[in-house]
Amino acid sequence: MMKTATVVNINGSIVDAENAMISVFDRGFLYGDSVYEVTMTVNNIPFMIEAHMDRFENSAHKIALPLPSSRSQIITAALATCQQLNSPKCYMRIICTRGAGEITLDPTFEQPGNLIIIAKELPLNPPGWYSEGVWVVISDVLRNHKRAIDPSVKSGNYLNNVMAMGEAKRAGAFDAIMLNHRGNVTEGTTSNIWIVEKGSYITPPLSAGLLGGITRQSLLDLGAQSGLSMHEEDINPERLKNADEVFLTSTTKEIVPIVKIDQNLIGSGKPGEYTRKLHAAYQELMAQHFAAEKKRLNL
Repeated sequence: MMKTATVVNINGSIVDAENAMISVFDRGFLYGDSVYEVTMTVNNIPFMIEAHMDRFENSAHKIALPLPSSRSQIITAALATCQQLNSPKCYMRIICTRGAGEITLDPTFEQPGNLIIIAKELPLNPPGWYSEGVWVVISDVLRNHKRAIDPSVKSGNYLNNVMAMGEAKRAGAFDAIMLNHRGNVTEGTTSNIWIVEKGSYITPPLSAGLLGGITRQSLLDLGAQSGLSMHEEDINPERLKNADEVFLTSTTKEIVPIVKIDQNLIGSGKPGEYTRKLHAAYQELMAQHFAAEKKRLNL
């Protein structure tokens, strides 16, 4: 696998990947006591940065994690890091940990937090994802219950998703779909899940126990504005496998058709018409957003 260029901003100091280091006593490393967000830039223009920062701040609030910098300071640092990379398309990961100190579970123990921004080249996604679709498995690993580790918090504690992804990769699949304790669909390991039934787009509700994706919300908004039939409903595995079309959504993957789940082909076993049409509309929305951001930022 070709190595991509990467730079890292640690509390304001930008270094290359080989020199990016934090303490082994950092609570993000020891306990996953951290929050993060992932978005991207295209020609140094950030994508949906305000929406991502809303979720970042909400995640920090839910676990009572004080952020070491203001929103504007974090955005400025993130953009400066991507500009240092100077790549046409940049993967941007913003992380805040509770910091390093004594080894204790006590989250109120005083220590300064760490703000880490990872910027790396973001290559184009394989065209086959969109032209041929991908296949996924339904994982035996259940999504965390809200009263355990709240799925709406994008935290560094990702073992639940790691285990599900491992299951998918051992099967040779692209990803895993995770169910909740009621047996209903929540999401993929790093993406939201949608089905198409008789021309309607349907995705599980937040109450199913999932992370509200930025792309997911953008599509719901697009549907409301464009008169598309979009609904949030519980989806069980049988309904999922019998859907006309299935696809996943995420910021960096956009809209990827799912053509096989476990051993069941979805529809014709090829990317569906409604998925392709929605992806085209979403890409137009992305282009409009980048144009507006370029103007707003005077780039």
